[in-house]
Amino acid sequence: MHAVRDAVQQAGQSVSAAQVSARFRRTKPEKVQPLLTTLVTLSFLRETDDGSYAG
Repeated sequence: MHAVRDAVQQAGQSVSAAQVSARFRRTKPEKVQPLLTTLVTLSFLRETDDGSYAG
């Protein structure tokens, strides 16, 4: 979960679940999406109007 949060924060712009998953080998957006949702719920990330994520 920390790696996903760091990937979003280091991107420097809002990113989609697919863009986050591309930073990890053999990881699909379907596996990253629940982590992103949890991080938003915990207020570590925010979801933008277009459905992407930002730190």
